[in-house]
Amino acid sequence: MDGAPEPVRVGGVNPMENLETEHHDFIKAALEQSKTHAGRKYKIVRATQQVVAGSLHAFYIVFEDDETQQEYKITAWSRPWLQVKGEGLKLTFDKHEK
Repeated sequence: MDGAPEPVRVGGVNPMENLETEHHDFIKAALEQSKTHAGRKYKIVRATQQVVAGSLHAFYIVFEDDETQQEYKITAWSRPWLQVKGEGLKLTFDKHEK
């Protein structure tokens, strides 16, 4: 190809390569909610984005201090136009089984 970026597939899952501060804020907020993982240093293994009613981000991470390198999946469903507290951003944090 001529070096042009690949088009984003609307509704499809697309890989994310350059994460912004907002994305790290999503991850940190999900870790804070988990109570036991708050403040731990992490490394992002991969990340995806899907355009839905808003944006659905999935971040696959491992903790730097975890010798087992267990992967965890964090999802952030962002709908910034919703004004009701707690509805504009939904976060999940779960162990990811490969």
